[in-house]
Amino acid sequence: MEDRTRATGDAADAMTDDELEAAIAALHARERELLVAGDSEAAFDLMGTKFVLLSTLERRQR
Repeated sequence: MEDRTRATGDAADAMTDDELEAAIAALHARERELLVAGDSEAAFDLMGTKFVLLSTLERRQR
């Protein structure tokens, strides 16, 4: 796991479920804005971060 992903995972672990949900929603909205603007590279970077947050939330709900 790369350092950036590990740091994101550590930050996600420290968040409450509500904070995770809010962060996921904000990242999703920004990702859509970037895609509409044609910046797929930046949107792809956000998708990786969003995936880590989603994975953390899903793991908690099992």
